[in-house]
Amino acid sequence: MREYIPAGYTLQEVDSRNKHEVLRLSSSVVANGIGAGTRQAVLTLQVLDEATVRVRHFAVSSPSSSPANTLDPPQKVSHAVISSTNSPVESTVSATVTTNTDGLGFTVTTRALSIRVNLTPDERVPHLSFSSKTNNNQWQPFREDLPHRAYPLLLERDGSVSGVRHFLRRRDEDLHYGLGERASPLTLNGRRFRLETMDALGYNATSTDPLYKLVPFHITLDTTTRVAHGVYYDSFSSGNADFGKEIDAFWGPYTSHTLSCAGESGLDMYIFLGPRVADVVRKYASLVGRPAFPPKYALGYLASAMGYAEAEDAQTQIAKLPELCRKYDVSCDLLHLSSGYTVDENTGARNVFTWNRTRFPDPEKLFKDLRTEGIRVSANVKPWLLSKHPDYEKVFSGDGFVKNSETNSARITRLWSAGNGTSATGSYFDFSSETGLSFWKSGITALLATGIESIWNDNNEFALPDDADTYAHDASWFRATAGGDTQPAAQVPITVGDGGRGLQTLLMARASHEAMRAAVPGRRPFLITRSAVSGVQRYAAQTWSGDNYTSWHTLKHNIPMGLNCGLSGFPGYGHDVGGFVGPRPGKELFVRWIQNGVWHPRFCVHSWKDEGVTELWMYPDASVVFPIIREAVRLRYKILPYLYTLTYEASKYGDPVIRPLVYEFQHDAAIQEVSFEFMLGPHLLIASVFEEGSVTRYLRLPQLVDEMRNENAWCNVWTGIWYSGGSGESGEPFQCPLSQCGVVFAKRGAIIPTGPVLKHVGQEGADNERVFWVFPPPPGLETMGEVWNGYVYEDDGESETIAGNWESISTEIAVKMEIVESEVVISVEFGRHEYKIGYQKVWFLLPIGDVRKVRILGRENFERVESDSRLAIGCSLL
Repeated sequence: MREYIPAGYTLQEVDSRNKHEVLRLSSSVVANGIGAGTRQAVLTLQVLDEATVRVRHFAVSSPSSSPANTLDPPQKVSHAVISSTNSPVESTVSATVTTNTDGLGFTVTTRALSIRVNLTPDERVPHLSFSSKTNNNQWQPFREDLPHRAYPLLLERDGSVSGVRHFLRRRDEDLHYGLGERASPLTLNGRRFRLETMDALGYNATSTDPLYKLVPFHITLDTTTRVAHGVYYDSFSSGNADFGKEIDAFWGPYTSHTLSCAGESGLDMYIFLGPRVADVVRKYASLVGRPAFPPKYALGYLASAMGYAEAEDAQTQIAKLPELCRKYDVSCDLLHLSSGYTVDENTGARNVFTWNRTRFPDPEKLFKDLRTEGIRVSANVKPWLLSKHPDYEKVFSGDGFVKNSETNSARITRLWSAGNGTSATGSYFDFSSETGLSFWKSGITALLATGIESIWNDNNEFALPDDADTYAHDASWFRATAGGDTQPAAQVPITVGDGGRGLQTLLMARASHEAMRAAVPGRRPFLITRSAVSGVQRYAAQTWSGDNYTSWHTLKHNIPMGLNCGLSGFPGYGHDVGGFVGPRPGKELFVRWIQNGVWHPRFCVHSWKDEGVTELWMYPDASVVFPIIREAVRLRYKILPYLYTLTYEASKYGDPVIRPLVYEFQHDAAIQEVSFEFMLGPHLLIASVFEEGSVTRYLRLPQLVDEMRNENAWCNVWTGIWYSGGSGESGEPFQCPLSQCGVVFAKRGAIIPTGPVLKHVGQEGADNERVFWVFPPPPGLETMGEVWNGYVYEDDGESETIAGNWESISTEIAVKMEIVESEVVISVEFGRHEYKIGYQKVWFLLPIGDVRKVRILGRENFERVESDSRLAIGCSLL
């Protein structure tokens, strides 16, 4: 394989069939040996909206004398991009194309972007530079390709294209974020990452690469101008992303992306100008699909452990879970059923969609009894059949597995079978085949018929051994336009290398999701996935950081992994609290892990340990430890209304639920690289404790946008003391004893909806009020007539609606707050009222120590004293 840089680019006619294409260049013949005069490289630029462009670079077979728009891009089926026009926002946009004054290239201009397509004077090799407008209406560069080497092709000895590369100048002022789930600090600078997925059991949370997600999308922030932009490379092919680890003196500083198996489809990238980080995230979400909205119970406590289903009396043991929850007075909404239920009683092999009737003599009764207690079940499923599976031959004969290219029959490989370190031969399902898809959906439907309500796609990294193996690509959903460019009526097989292993991860998620919707129409599916690629978030509402290792190091460094994954389109993220493998967590570590976990969108304790199951009550005799854990879980249930509202917003806009500080405060240079504190929505700042023996966190609180208004910008939720934003270069010390659930600050003006502590979501008659924690500026601070707004989103927690029209089945209660003559004045209105809520009163609670009068306009006011002696003011909604 060699790197080849096409040259001799000249202007061609744009493709009149593509209303977005504004510029097209083609090279001279690519290289000797490919078939002289039969292949050229083509660079196209499409303007999708004022601040979003698509750039493609590919090789095509066409005589050099052919008309320009026969130099069409190779047929591309994008399964990640959902818009058939590839336009996330506008259908048409005004863009002008002019010739550069030096005659070497062209400039494309919109209201927001100026894109110079430069050609080197000697060889006419293209490189692009991007500029945005400053406040004084001047063009300011924010991105530039590497001259002479921007768009190389990777060629095999026979001249075939086996990959593509993209090089950019590396700028010292840039910070990079995202790229899915990475063992890295929040910023990716100076690192190189493999673009593939792997079953990384017990990984090191700062160095292991790759992990479980493949998301070739990243965000770049110019720390000088504070302007953010994003780039998405539309491919599931393997490769690498280099953010400055590689250095070559000849070329100068650069960053690069390499797609090793992109083949004929070439380089396909989308560039989004913010200018805010939040703008970039939302534009990316509009392109690849906004996240699935999970049922409300998905935000409760989710119990799990490999050990539950591995016991020979598993059903008996699991049936005790509701009794244990009552005994220890803890809430629980779901049990993860690990793959032990599928273990063959004779061989010990795990056979998906089968039951071990010794361990589970009557699963239907078990699930019915658990559901009566408010606990639902999510079943683990794996994307392969072992050779001894009772249905292996059926799927084999129907071509339902990924195929070996040499034998044109199922690829047989070694797969995990019985226990730790064991394997057996078997084959991966091909979810692009009719047979594989149909068998899978039937299996999911059968599981749901037993009373299971959620599906857990696991081990779905698809460790396929040969890039030349093939996918059938013949399932019915490929004979329609399902995303990306318009697709033909039928598809020919594609190779694993060209389609990418992640394609199967995506199609598996889609298959599980569709089976769930078909089995129970009108009920919101709750799909969980371990591996993911761009687009999976449309189907799987939750994911997690995989099989982590029990240590203080992991607790700390899992935090930025989740923050970057949230920036990359996966807001429903969490971690195996307590660590999946490794030693049993000690008492202090377990407490701090729980206290961090309750603030995450996914809150689950999961483990596979020789010492036994990790459970909330595993230290019941520790008079200090367990009460602290129970209080943390109660806090989790109190903030469910806030979490659910944020999750609704994530599904509507693509916003992450937990987000790095830079997401909200990118103007503040001091917090642009902060990795271990995060915002829960726009209003709460969370700083967990992740060092053994520590009872202090040092923090520098972010500056608000208006630097003149940073006095008393943040209120310590646990003490009621106010602090200024931006004070202290090295941070101020804040106390966090073991009993305290992290250091938590509310931004001035925050309105946080909370609710009662439920035994489980949907507990009859228990969800009977909302208490809004409100944080008006403290007495004496001039408010200059400011008004603060908040709301809570309500629905029945599980119904689905057509085309995401949640407004038709939901209610929003809007709250407005202002200061009038030293009183806190609040108004409460129904922003929308399509769902009959289960409560009639709402209450408002000021920070600890704030004794100002609260007045609710237009309604009768009530008073009550809370357990911490604070006075709450309430009103009726009737």
